[in-house]
Amino acid sequence: MRTQDEKKKEAIFVATIKLVNEVGFAAASIAKIAKEANVSPATIYIYHKNKEDLLCSIYTQISEKKSAIAMNGFAASASLKETLRKLWHNSFKFVSENQDLLQYHDQFLNSPYSDLLDDANDQDDFQPVMAAIGMAAKEKVIKPVDVQLIKAFIFSPLVALANPRTSGHVKITRKKSDDAFEMAWDAIKLE
Repeated sequence: MRTQDEKKKEAIFVATIKLVNEVGFAAASIAKIAKEANVSPATIYIYHKNKEDLLCSIYTQISEKKSAIAMNGFAASASLKETLRKLWHNSFKFVSENQDLLQYHDQFLNSPYSDLLDDANDQDDFQPVMAAIGMAAKEKVIKPVDVQLIKAFIFSPLVALANPRTSGHVKITRKKSDDAFEMAWDAIKLE
């Protein structure tokens, strides 16, 4: 078995994101990705079983990066509001600085490839936050609604604001980001 080369893996990662963002999933063939990454198509098969495995793996890697950054500094002892504020600012920074990754991530979620993934893996990274949300709902700090609604009202505005295509290229300052978080918090808090 051939050894794996981290530089080649990174080149494949970058090339896949670039091509999918430019031409879409269907047109981003293994041959085109290999050419963009400056590797042979056979090299891609050292790391991935097939194109579906490659595309799912890229999505998973992006999700793991996004989760790790979002959860940076998480403290179970903090209030839910402060926990969500920390997640908000961490996530906002990641999304703002990684538009190419966000574009791939969003395209993937809206493609048939997303059906190939196990949803449970995506939730594991945020389990401490989901537990805090559940506890806050029981303690009547936030509205007792489905956690997916809470996530939508907290994180969908963040993604829209951090994306220049959806925010109208509005310069988001820390103050504007804080104001937006407060608006999102107001949507879910009970009082």
